[in-house]
Amino acid sequence: MNSKGLIEEKTIYKVNSFYLGVVLWSILVQFLPIPTNSYQYIALLIPIGIYLFKNRDEAERILKPNLLNLKSVIIIFIIWFLMLPIIISIVELYTRLFGSTFPDIIAEDSHPSFIGNLFFTAITPAILEEMLMRGIILDGYRHKSRFVAALVNGLMFGMLHLNFFQFFHTFVAGFVASYLVFATNSIYAGIIVHFINNSFPIFMDYLSPPEPNVDYTSNPNLLAIIISITFSVAAISFLLKLLAKINGVELKKEYHISDEKILNKPLIRSIVLFVGFSTILVLAL
Repeated sequence: MNSKGLIEEKTIYKVNSFYLGVVLWSILVQFLPIPTNSYQYIALLIPIGIYLFKNRDEAERILKPNLLNLKSVIIIFIIWFLMLPIIISIVELYTRLFGSTFPDIIAEDSHPSFIGNLFFTAITPAILEEMLMRGIILDGYRHKSRFVAALVNGLMFGMLHLNFFQFFHTFVAGFVASYLVFATNSIYAGIIVHFINNSFPIFMDYLSPPEPNVDYTSNPNLLAIIISITFSVAAISFLLKLLAKINGVELKKEYHISDEKILNKPLIRSIVLFVGFSTILVLAL
C-alpha cells in the first residue's frame, strides 16, 4: 500500500484487459467453423481456464466456492421471481420499439432435445458466465464499493452477449447476481439464479409448447408496470439484506480503498467493440 493506504495493484486494469481479450476472442469464435453448441466452451472456457491457471494461488478467493444453505437457495429463487417483472418489462419495451426479429432468433432452441437444450442453454452458461463475470471480473473490483462493482459488472455482463437486445435485461440480471454473490460470499448464488432464469422458458416451452400464429402481445397498463417494478426493487433489496444476514455478511460494509480508474482504455475499447459489433448485427438483419 502507498502512504494513503490505497491498493497499488491494478486489479481493475487487469480484469478489464482480460475482459477485452474475451470479447475479442468471442467475436472471432463466431466466425470459426465450429458446432453451435461448442461456442461457449471455446469462447469462454478456454480464456477462463488460462486465467485461473495463471492465478491458481488466488482461485479460491476469485471463485468463492462456498456451499449455500437451503434458506439461501429459497431466497435466491424468490429474488429471481421478483426480477421477472423488471426483465419482462424491458424485453417488451425493446420489442415494441425495435420489433421481435432479434428476440425471435435468440429464443430459438439451440438443441433439438429438451435435455440438450437445457444443458447448452441453461447449465453451461450458468457455470461459465458466472465463473467469468461473478468470479474473475467481480474479483477485480473487490477494492471498489459493492454498488460500483455490481453496476460495472452488470454493464460488462450485458456487453458480453454482443447484441443490443440482450444487453438491457442482462445488465439488470448481472447487477442483481453480483449482489447475490456479495450477500452469500458464494459464486453458487450467481450460478443458481442464472440457471433458473435460463431454464425457466425451456421448461415452460416443454410443458406447454407455444401455439403457432398466436399473437400474445397486449397493451400493458403503464401504472401497473411502474407499481410492479417498484415493489420488485423494494422486495429484492429487503431479501438481499436478509440473505446477507443469514450468511453472516455485512452487506453495508464497503471496501472502497482504491482510487484506480474504472473507465480505462481496455474497458473503453470493449464498449466500442460491443457497440460496433451490435450495430453490424442490426444492419445485417
